[in-house]
This record gives sequence, structure tokens and C-alpha cells, in this order.
Amino acid sequence: MTPASDAQRYQIIIRGECGKLLASLIDNVQVVPTQNGDTCVVVLVRDDPEFWGLMEQLRDLALHVVSLQDLGHGNGEAAAPQVRVGDRR
Repeated sequence: MTPASDAQRYQIIIRGECGKLLASLIDNVQVVPTQNGDTCVVVLVRDDPEFWGLMEQLRDLALHVVSLQDLGHGNGEAAAPQVRVGDRR
């Protein structure tokens, strides 16, 4: 991820395995492994228009967003939190 001091970090869980696709299409994304086959990404966005553009891109790719969490300001840190996503039942 490219450091951005004023960027907002978001953790997005997407149903299914699509990390390679997202890494190739979206800037400032880090793919974090999950234990249940879903994809967790941490993205840095600079502002609301960039955030909503990202959401539209996920929609256009027909990806199912399971959860979205605001992680706060990036402060230049690309490290993602440890993610443990439980089994879907």
C-alpha cells in the first residue's frame, strides 16, 4: 500500500476468493488471508468520492460485501489488523 497520511483505512470482507483480482484492479489495497475462503482487503482511500468509487467498482464486479469496517486514519501505516473470519452457517 502506498502511504498516505490523511487517508482513511477500511477493512472489507468479500464473499469468496477474489484477492488476486482486487489486487490487480484496485490501488492501495492489501489482501489479508481468511480461514473460511472469503477475501479480506484493507484499502486506503483519500476522500469520500474515492470511497464511493471503490464501492461502485465492487458492485460492478458483482462482488458480495459481507462486512465493512472503518479502521481510522492510515497515518502512513499499511499494516492490516489480524483478521479472523468465522465460518458461514
